[in-house]
Amino acid sequence: MRQGIIIVLFLCWSGLLAGQAIQRMDKETAEQFAERHKPDSSTLTYKVMETKWNAIPVLISFYKQAYKLPIQNDPGQQTYHKIDGAVYIKLDKNNYSKTTLGTIDTEGSDPVIDTVFFANADTDKTKELIVLVTWEQRHYDVNGILYGTFVFDYELTKATLTWVLLEEISNKLDGGCECTWRDGTSRKVTLKSASAVKNELTRLGYKQ
Repeated sequence: MRQGIIIVLFLCWSGLLAGQAIQRMDKETAEQFAERHKPDSSTLTYKVMETKWNAIPVLISFYKQAYKLPIQNDPGQQTYHKIDGAVYIKLDKNNYSKTTLGTIDTEGSDPVIDTVFFANADTDKTKELIVLVTWEQRHYDVNGILYGTFVFDYELTKATLTWVLLEEISNKLDGGCECTWRDGTSRKVTLKSASAVKNELTRLGYKQ
């Protein structure tokens, strides 16, 4: 019943966005398709995933992009990197609609995507897209790995092209820094895998 409702919503949504479809060429691999539609001056990072989200075929890709801060904020003009994600939702045999995820930015070092999966993290019927990210920390006061969790939600009923970051639950699921500090203190992190995050979601009352 639940999947039936989702499919009905999807059919309505795909009809609204059919005019914005992008075509996948015959025999084009997922990687080739994602590469062809990458943003300017970006490179693919992580793996291109061809999977199903709530029974709907999707193709998920992530793009790394270099940038610099305004010179007044960074006179040394260091190069930073951010990651932008895209979810290509399949409309029919060769047509997709491109939807975008929010930016995952520098946090002491360049972001690295560790794991991508779906899980229930709110009260609606569809599962959310969850991205686990790490940043290496190599500083005078602290060394280790920073773990972050990004929970993205998409509403089929709104015919939007953007996934929304659920900040409150993302913050609850953040692993934090598995680090050692200069004063000798250290900390271990538990929320750094898909299974650990799903277990925490269950503990918080979200049925998986």
